[in-house]
Amino acid sequence: AIDSPEVFGLHSNADLTFRLKESMEMINTIMDTRPKDSGDAGGKTREEMVQEKAKEVLGKIPPDYSINEVKDQIKKLPSPKGLQDRGMTVPLNIFLYQEIQRMQKVISLVRKT
Repeated sequence: AIDSPEVFGLHSNADLTFRLKESMEMINTIMDTRPKDSGDAGGKTREEMVQEKAKEVLGKIPPDYSINEVKDQIKKLPSPKGLQDRGMTVPLNIFLYQEIQRMQKVISLVRKT
């Protein structure tokens, strides 16, 4: 089910404008990523440029997180003001730990693909 723009206080044409903009962005993305004719002699092909960029990005990816080191670092964090709790008993620290786990999954996925 799609919410009507009126629910958000917008004019009914807002949905049409949004969908038109999304369609144009998708078409432009498709046009930008399609293979180009290699009319230039000696120039890099699009695939070669993509490969170079991928290698550059892979070189910037941080090393894998060690879960044990992360837990140790979280345990060393000071307790929030007014609380006695420390380490993995503090909700914000639990959230931090979960986000690091998620980031590790993203890093691993990027390395594989």
